[in-house]
Amino acid sequence: MICSQNSFSLVRIVTKNVMSLAVVVGCMLSLGCSPEVAADDWPMWRSDAGHTAAVDGSLPEKLVPSWVRTYSPRIQVWDDPLNHDLMQYDRIFEPVVKDGRMFVNFNDADKIVALDTKTGKELWTFYTDGPVRFPAVAWQDCVLFVSDDGFLYAVNAKDGSLKWNFQGAPSSQKAIGNMRMISAWPARGGPVVEDGTVYFSASIWPFMGTFLYALDADSGEVQWVNDSTSAQYIKQPHSAPSFAGVAPQGTMTIVGDRLIVPGGRSIPASFDRHSGEFQYFDINSGGKGNGGSFVVGLGNEYYVHTRERGVRSFNAADGVKTAFMINEPVLTDSKIYSAEMTEPAKGSKEKPQPVIKAYNSDKSLSWKLVGVDGRGDLIKVGKYLYAAGGGKLSAVKIYGSWFAGKVAWTVDIPEDVVRLIAADNQLFAVTLDGQILAFAGPETASPKHWKAETAPLPQDDAADQLPATLANFIDSDLGYALWFGLDDEAPLRSFINQTKLQIVVVDEDRDAVDRFRRTVDAAGEYGRRISAHVGSISSFQAPPYVCRLVVLSPQVASQATPGLNNWPKRIDRFGPAGKPGGNHG
Repeated sequence: MICSQNSFSLVRIVTKNVMSLAVVVGCMLSLGCSPEVAADDWPMWRSDAGHTAAVDGSLPEKLVPSWVRTYSPRIQVWDDPLNHDLMQYDRIFEPVVKDGRMFVNFNDADKIVALDTKTGKELWTFYTDGPVRFPAVAWQDCVLFVSDDGFLYAVNAKDGSLKWNFQGAPSSQKAIGNMRMISAWPARGGPVVEDGTVYFSASIWPFMGTFLYALDADSGEVQWVNDSTSAQYIKQPHSAPSFAGVAPQGTMTIVGDRLIVPGGRSIPASFDRHSGEFQYFDINSGGKGNGGSFVVGLGNEYYVHTRERGVRSFNAADGVKTAFMINEPVLTDSKIYSAEMTEPAKGSKEKPQPVIKAYNSDKSLSWKLVGVDGRGDLIKVGKYLYAAGGGKLSAVKIYGSWFAGKVAWTVDIPEDVVRLIAADNQLFAVTLDGQILAFAGPETASPKHWKAETAPLPQDDAADQLPATLANFIDSDLGYALWFGLDDEAPLRSFINQTKLQIVVVDEDRDAVDRFRRTVDAAGEYGRRISAHVGSISSFQAPPYVCRLVVLSPQVASQATPGLNNWPKRIDRFGPAGKPGGNHG
């Protein structure tokens, strides 16, 4: 069959802080013959349980901008530059796609948002009690994800209603972690699903116990739990023995019958995914420089982060490292693809250039294509590689084992695209500054640009007296305030505007908490400084000595301290307005 090739160009209009996509001028290069099978789903991080970044099928011959959504840039959980390199799991949005819906996790606003893949319209939002730092898994009719509140959630993909949740933490005790009030055992072992089983973990501190779980993905029923790996007397990377253990941080990976658990800054550990039996965790032999949240695998090996975008191959059978090092790979049964830079000979005046390399399964070089930039991201869809980098998106046709790939077309895209996804017969790109862009077939209407808009919190001037007294009383913008009860929101909303404290709101009414979250989120404040939790004075286990102020709403106060039924009297107990007196929160 003969396929035609036509030239094209893509025009992009850039304005201050806003990118809008213009219509495509002309046609795109043919991507090959008419597709027989579309690229339908991308249900897990990097497409599947091994995170291979490869899917079957193909994309349309022509792609045009369809829609773009602009959110705020992500802020990583760890602020140390070394940790930024080793643990990049919440550096950008990491969407997954299934059945025409895109699911996006937010590490600042404690939520999962569903988007329509054809239009970019928000369909529903589900909030948790903590940051959602890891990509979700879209499985059958539900979406599974973990939160820093220590839970694994399963919600209905269609409407975002809760199907079931499971507490991985051993209790509801809270702690201050990464400038947020979260579970003392946050769930940072990102979920992965294989054969109807979902795997995740809670806790990042071995001395507090770490908990690995396998649950039935449909019902949430526990299949096994391993809580015995948190205190092992083993050699550290400097060969000195001490107590240590698996400290899960990163999306888990399935390699054959093994569950590979990323260890944050260390190399990962291996468990039998059917029984939960511990297999190995030899951080000493892994050596310094190897380790991080990026772990992907296929067949009898997996790849672990080294530095920047580099990875090293490890044998899955025993966890022994090999000498094979490349950049974050695309994995297939017969080939390994990597976007790298050339290394000119020492003393040469040549400058390094971007290059796509294809390796055989024995790690020998099959072919390379110099000048194609994939430093942003590289994925495989059927017979094509798609590479993003240097402000370009390139499609590379793969011809076979004995022929080098060939560039089919190249278009301009934002320079900071760092993630590509192929699903629902579309190509999606994620930028470092918080944008999600969609490219679809030529039948797409004019591109739609969605941008988050904020609305100020509703205010009641008559409610300002108490918040002003409270703000004057504490005389500080640092620290936390606990506010129990949402039966009278007006003073709370006013207090939010009059202080810069971190405010944690607690109420027993789940619906009231949900409404409050949506109101504050619409104002652009939720998660960053204000959070809300379902609970009561007796059930909410806040950290000790954490709050500058504890406020009880009228209803909560009347239940907790009969006869104390109005706000000013409670302030008077502390002393005259604006002057501390006695013990206070």
